[in-house]
Amino acid sequence: MQKELLIQKWLDGELSEAELKAFKKLPEYESYNKLSEKALLFKDTSYNVDLEFLNLKSKIKERDTSASKVRWIKPLLRIAAIFIIGLAVYYSPIYDDTTVVKTLASNTTSVELPDKSSVKLNAESSLNYKKRNWKKNREVNLVGEAYFKVAKGSQFDVVTWSGKVSVLGTQFNVKQRVNYFEVTCYEGLVSVTYKNRVIKLPAGKTFKIIDGAVIEGESRDSAPTWANKYLSSFKSVPYSEVIQEFERQYNIKIEANNIDTDQLFSGSFTNTNKELALKSITLPLKLKYTKEDNTKIVLTKE
Repeated sequence: MQKELLIQKWLDGELSEAELKAFKKLPEYESYNKLSEKALLFKDTSYNVDLEFLNLKSKIKERDTSASKVRWIKPLLRIAAIFIIGLAVYYSPIYDDTTVVKTLASNTTSVELPDKSSVKLNAESSLNYKKRNWKKNREVNLVGEAYFKVAKGSQFDVVTWSGKVSVLGTQFNVKQRVNYFEVTCYEGLVSVTYKNRVIKLPAGKTFKIIDGAVIEGESRDSAPTWANKYLSSFKSVPYSEVIQEFERQYNIKIEANNIDTDQLFSGSFTNTNKELALKSITLPLKLKYTKEDNTKIVLTKE
């Protein structure tokens, strides 16, 4: 399902540079790209995914006159299915009961789920869920970062690229970015499933995956600072992640030539004052910055 979410952002033209790099690493990327080039030949907004899939099966059935042709057609069917799935994800709000919520750079939004659970999405994030049978299957798919306040009830799952977070009723934050995954529990108990390993997080504990390395730690906050204090906070994370978060919060590109972006950074920056935020992420590392128009900031060593 996470691959489909990535496809959805690609179809919408909303992939960040880091996400695009990750998307291009998918083994099916070349097939997606070729199909996308073909898809540019038609832009009918009334495109009926179900009807086209039926037509596709009908045409294949007509050609299915020998065993050898069946073997030849199967790979074609797989490629077509990928395209159909991509379109189905893109048009899912129209053709089924899937609800999709997205935020752009510099924006956050709050969502109330069918059971009155609440979710606050950070900048450049996406959440989707199905309303049907919600009481029996409380599951959401997340790309990005979100703070959850889950109403008590049946198991509640947050599915991400890196792992699954499961609870019954609690407050927690999930951050899923390229090469970075973090779960923080603020109330109750959170279960994180990562590569067949299950980690139990009580309140005040964190679980991180940075470039494949697992790090467990603690948090003294009662809620994520971005959600209640308009601050983006970091504790021993690569400087590259700090830069990417700044870009998401202020919708601006940062160029860091000859800067060690793998060095670890601890600190925070405000999400409401760009100039003050820049000083917060440059002064501690003795960096200087220059602005080019309103679209790019260049970091250099002092």
